[in-house]
Amino acid sequence: MIALLMAPLTALYASEGLPAFSWEHVPLYAHFGYDANLRPEQYDFLAKHFSLVTIAAGRVHEKAELGIATGAAEIKKRNPAVKVLFYWPANIPHGPFTESLGTFPKGGYLDVLRSRPTGKGIPMYDHSSADMRAWWAGVAGRAVRDYACDGIFSDGTHPLVNRELSREKVAAANAGLVAMMQEAHAQMGAGKLIIFNALHGAEYSGYLAVTDGAMIDRFDRDEKQTKETMAADLEAMHKAAQNGKIICFKAWPNFTLKNKDMMKKPHDELARLAREQLRFPLACFLVAAGSRCYFQYSWGWDADCGTFDWQPEFDKPLGAPKGDAKREGWTYAREFEHASVFVDLAGKTAKIEWK
Repeated sequence: MIALLMAPLTALYASEGLPAFSWEHVPLYAHFGYDANLRPEQYDFLAKHFSLVTIAAGRVHEKAELGIATGAAEIKKRNPAVKVLFYWPANIPHGPFTESLGTFPKGGYLDVLRSRPTGKGIPMYDHSSADMRAWWAGVAGRAVRDYACDGIFSDGTHPLVNRELSREKVAAANAGLVAMMQEAHAQMGAGKLIIFNALHGAEYSGYLAVTDGAMIDRFDRDEKQTKETMAADLEAMHKAAQNGKIICFKAWPNFTLKNKDMMKKPHDELARLAREQLRFPLACFLVAAGSRCYFQYSWGWDADCGTFDWQPEFDKPLGAPKGDAKREGWTYAREFEHASVFVDLAGKTAKIEWK
């Protein structure tokens, strides 16, 4: 049995800086790249259905900062209570952050490259550099002051492992990454959020001490995922929720944006396939979720990868959990006021009975 955090009330109202949370329906999170072609009704949709949103750089704007700021403003003028996070990579320059990267400090990169699937390398930030940390934390502060965001989504937040560098350099860089998160909090001010990616099992859980929560990103996304890794992710979410941390549970259908053949299919077909595969990841989320845990379901990070494809399950009454999830081997069962949930990680099957 895993002792899961129980909310004393169906609805929890956010203290300063925290997104609203409720068990009334499945609690949801949105994460997508800014798209200048988003329509007013799509911003209406975001403002209505989500209390926590991350806007990333996107592929349809030459300046990520301006795009994110534009998206945040559109959401907040419709619903000021929505917490919007500024996507901000922690380890590598990623996306068209033209203005921010234009002030990157000299000597702020490591003397090694991170390999990419293309075979090309990309420079990595040197977190042992005080100038680099001050620059990164300064952008986090600007995201709050100038871009109307409520904090940052720190992508790629993980320890440096590199045999080309000395142990001393690696240790200094890893200590610097922790310090950088603390500096970012100081720059943003009280009540602002840092959510990092990614939390998997106990891996990287130490960053929870200096952040407000994390994303579980790869849940059942690829062949590396096993019943053991999925169980570890569920336990990690449970423990983080017990400690009052926010967890964004990123669930996937069995295809992603990187599958070029699948992406040739019409959007309606992709949405249908994703809908057919929703039950298992949603049930997994429900058996382990505590307050401040939010569910996201899409097949990629672009705005047209499922963010605006509403699922019927999201309209069904859920209600607060009646008790802890009961685990027997690789199966979990949990009761909510208006739903019974069962998951078998070994067989990758699930049931959700809505009452």
